[in-house]
Amino acid sequence: MARTIRCALREPFTARAWRELLYSLLSAPFALLGLAAVLATCLLGILSAGVILLPLLPLLLAVDRALAAAYRGMARSMLRLEIEVPPRPPRGRGIEGYLVRNLSDVASWRAVGYLAIRFPLGMVQFLLGFGWWLYTLLFLLYPLMWQLQEATSKHAGGDRAGLAVAGFRFDTWPRSLILVAFGVLVLLVWPWVQRLPLALDRWLMVRLLGPSASQRRLLQLEQTRELAITEAAATLRRIERNLHDGPQARIIALGMRLGRAESRLARGQAEKAAELIAEARAETREIVQELRELVSGIHPPALDSGLAAALTTLAARAPLPTTVRVAVTRRPQAAVETMLYFAAAELLANAAKHAEAKAAVIAVLESEAGLRLLVTDDGRGGATLDAAGSGLRGLAERVRVADGRLILDSPPGGPTTVTVELETVELETVESERR
Repeated sequence: MARTIRCALREPFTARAWRELLYSLLSAPFALLGLAAVLATCLLGILSAGVILLPLLPLLLAVDRALAAAYRGMARSMLRLEIEVPPRPPRGRGIEGYLVRNLSDVASWRAVGYLAIRFPLGMVQFLLGFGWWLYTLLFLLYPLMWQLQEATSKHAGGDRAGLAVAGFRFDTWPRSLILVAFGVLVLLVWPWVQRLPLALDRWLMVRLLGPSASQRRLLQLEQTRELAITEAAATLRRIERNLHDGPQARIIALGMRLGRAESRLARGQAEKAAELIAEARAETREIVQELRELVSGIHPPALDSGLAAALTTLAARAPLPTTVRVAVTRRPQAAVETMLYFAAAELLANAAKHAEAKAAVIAVLESEAGLRLLVTDDGRGGATLDAAGSGLRGLAERVRVADGRLILDSPPGGPTTVTVELETVELETVESERR
């Protein structure tokens, strides 16, 4: 209770309250500009029915978009509200492409709608924000104003000074202090009254000045496609490098050894040839093992037996004691299993290498949309996704490629819990019960 009272007393003097006051002050002039732009757009839209003035309409829509961008900037700097810039449709060739691009731009017309709604809302914001604060200032400064008025009235021989309400005049110091006390109460209430229209404005800006749900989905798909292309290229480079530096070089050495064995046989040195052939046989086994490890980096063979068996095998080879719990009644598609397996492997490696963890837990659970992987360790915590080049950041980007998301909970001192959520489609029934 005491903490709530302290917060209420401090709220009128916080930076947030003053930023919102500035936003409320600018609401009136910007609302008038927006109304003028909307009226001009609607009038030109009606007049352009005759096609002659139609090429001028995109110019006014550009003004509407500029005002919408100004509102997004004000929301970012004063309200701490980030609103994405909606994408514009591509432009075709010629005047026809120019008109189609601008007149079919849904974001432009949504901006016009916001500016139309913004006029009455801006007036309300100005009155409940700046107007309320101005009246508060007048109440707090009433004793000074009363004294100045009294001095002026005495000098001019006018009427008595002081504010009169229903025949009651605040013309003494005790009475003037009553208005000061009332001004303090009004000041304490002011931030909350100011935020009533701001809450509606926030809601409208996100939905009318930002991208629509379909545009967000399109942007997400474009980003996912770019990440998928980048990830595929990186995987191909990694496989090529591993083949070039590993099996390829060893196969060349194996061919040279077999060539020496062949020449020894031709000269009748059977024992030397047998030694070289034995070395070649051992080299062949090592090459096969290296190729298997390389293939397991693309698709682990353990996943052929299911995700539970693969994670159990992974936990057995982990550098720290790991417990596995898989509560899945239906088997997901192979891409989901592969992503969850490699995510668990990378998170276990991070826990052992960077978090200095002593134990970890892997859990795979079903969610409404698909599967949820949780990897928890008892390390030192403090992990973050913000650092450039971070392994967790790279993993989060790869999860996005699979249309999923990564959630990190890592307070300083631990524990750290990383959640990977993936959607699944057409789940297959598990053939046998997993124990």
